[in-house]
Amino acid sequence: MPVRIAICDDTEEDVALLTEAIYSYDSTIDIISFTDGESLIGEIMDPENDVDILFLDIYMPGTDGIDIARKVQSVKDDVRIIFISSSSEYYAQAYEVFAFNYLLKPFDRKRLYEILNRAVTELKKDSTTKICFTYKSTVYRVDCREIFYIESRDKLILYHMVYGSTLQCYGKLDDIEKELPDRNFIRCHKSYIVNASLITEMGNNYFRIGQIMISISKKYLKHAKEQYYAYLFSNMDTR
Repeated sequence: MPVRIAICDDTEEDVALLTEAIYSYDSTIDIISFTDGESLIGEIMDPENDVDILFLDIYMPGTDGIDIARKVQSVKDDVRIIFISSSSEYYAQAYEVFAFNYLLKPFDRKRLYEILNRAVTELKKDSTTKICFTYKSTVYRVDCREIFYIESRDKLILYHMVYGSTLQCYGKLDDIEKELPDRNFIRCHKSYIVNASLITEMGNNYFRIGQIMISISKKYLKHAKEQYYAYLFSNMDTR
C-alpha cells in the first residue's frame, strides 16, 4: 500500500508547495489536505481512514496545533506528526507531544526529504509487525507485538490483545498464520497461535501466557517446541 500523508495548513499556497515537493519525492504517495484542524480530526476519527504521516501547521487562526496533535494521537498513536511553522519557538511544545519532527517555512527540500526518508524507513519497518483485517466494514491495523494469542472459534478469528480487549474477524487460522511474523508466532493447536515473545512458561503440553494456559496438541507438539527454543536462542543476550 502507498504511504498516505495528510497536510493540515490554513495557507493554501503552503499546502500547494508542500504537496508538489512531496510528489517530487515520490509520486506514488497518497496526499490529502485540510485547511483547519477540525476537518482533519473528523477524517482521522474514521477508523477506515489511515494516515501514516501528518504535516501539521502548529499555528492556525482559532486552532492550536499542539491540541490537534494530542487529539490525533488519542485515536491514531502511530501517526508520524511533523509540525510545520515559520518560527522555531514551538520546538519544546512539539517534543512534549512526541512529534516526529519539525519543519520550518519556507520549506527546504533537502531538509524535507531527509525527514521523509526517516519517516518512510520507519514505516517500512513497522509494516512487518502490522496485520490488517476487516470486520463489519471496519478496517483494523494491529501491531502484532500487542497480540497475546489468536484463537479460531465458530468461524471467527479472535485476536486477544495485551491491553485486555478482543478484536475479531471472519477467516481461517491457516490464512492468518501466513500473514504473521514467522519467528514471533507459534501454531500450537488447530485453534491457537501464540505470541512467542509473551510466553512465560512452557510445559509438557502447554504454553502459559500470563494467566492464560494454551494447549499444545499432539499434532503440533514437536514443531511448536522447536520453534519456541529457536525463538529463545535467537533472542538470547550474547553480551
